[in-house]
Amino acid sequence: MTEFEFDCAVEDVFELLTDPDFIVERSLALGDLESRCKVKRRGEVTVLVSDRKVRRDIPAFLARIFDPVQSIQVTDTWRPNDDDSGWLCTQEVDIKGQPVSVSADIELFATGAGCCYQVEPSATARVPLIGGRIEKFSVSQALDGYRADMDYLARALK
Repeated sequence: MTEFEFDCAVEDVFELLTDPDFIVERSLALGDLESRCKVKRRGEVTVLVSDRKVRRDIPAFLARIFDPVQSIQVTDTWRPNDDDSGWLCTQEVDIKGQPVSVSADIELFATGAGCCYQVEPSATARVPLIGGRIEKFSVSQALDGYRADMDYLARALK
């Protein structure tokens, strides 16, 4: 599990994490080639669907399997945690035309000094023999993405 700490209220962070304009701005600022985002709110549940086109550096052992330019769809489903002190999110990442999918469990909760964003990504590859290496690479890429996203978010909150 990876954690990111913020010196502000949970609701301030949640507001930006569920703002489609902020999501698009962040994605393009961090190098995405294209980005679109829609949000739907149903009662206490907030669902964001982001469609992005990204360019990735692909290691040699994956170059024949993965295109360096990828279309991805990220679906974040946010709901209040059990005691209404924060938020839980299930994230699904569909990498179009690629033999791997990524998902993550995310929690955003209050701390004494602000709030914490915890993320636990996982990957599933559908490739014999090298599936484990693909999964490890995909989780590494996801964690790099979360770090960049949270750094951008921290700057936006100042």
